[in-house]
Amino acid sequence: MLKSVLFSISLGTIGLALVWTCDAAAPAKIAQVAPMSDLTAEADAKVKALETSLADNQSYLSSKGTTLPADAGVLAVLAQAVAESDEQAAWKPAAADVRDAAIALSNAKSYDDAKKELEAVKAAFGGKSGGAKPEHEWNKLCRLGLLMKEVNKRNTSVKRTLRKKPQPSDAEFAKAAADSSVLAVLALAAHDDTHEVKGQKKEDIDEWQKYAKEFQAQMTVAAAAFAKKDLAGATEASKKGNAACNDCHGKFRKDE
Repeated sequence: MLKSVLFSISLGTIGLALVWTCDAAAPAKIAQVAPMSDLTAEADAKVKALETSLADNQSYLSSKGTTLPADAGVLAVLAQAVAESDEQAAWKPAAADVRDAAIALSNAKSYDDAKKELEAVKAAFGGKSGGAKPEHEWNKLCRLGLLMKEVNKRNTSVKRTLRKKPQPSDAEFAKAAADSSVLAVLALAAHDDTHEVKGQKKEDIDEWQKYAKEFQAQMTVAAAAFAKKDLAGATEASKKGNAACNDCHGKFRKDE
């Protein structure tokens, strides 16, 4: 009888572990969402931005309520994507450590604490692993408000590139491709962060996630089109992605 009970408990524990793993993983395979080259390049840019924000106490004070927590939060999302991707990167074994340090940096309450976490970010980004687990809930990587500010900034940049006449330069195409890849990955975090869905009704959560999936899918297509300098394809995908974004705002953020 005791063996039977223990066996049942063991099975239950395994089942819970499997459910947790599924819940913690991104709602799409990262390698099919964004290329590792874009993820690592944009993560590197965020590390440099954090270094600038923490160059001294004055720069920290001017950025602590704005760009600093947003850059750190987005870095956490990018690091999680690197950790889960099937593609390889030099710092992938320490990507979870980058993520954890970036989250701590985003929440730092003083210049000294922020500098400490930045050093941890840089060490992990350089490949030093502290043994952090790769699994993490995507809705707890970056605060949704900060994430949406990054979405708006990068979306504006993409739209600006699409308006270039007669067409964007090679550098502008590359930047738009990277911006679109980041937007696709940020959509994964937005997909799992449903706290703004009032009432938490299943049908409303499903609709929120449907919009997020559509935005992600279209930004992935846009990134590939930009990379091939296919302006027509990038324009069409961007329009469809923004339509999903607008529909989501119309449904869930009517007061904004």
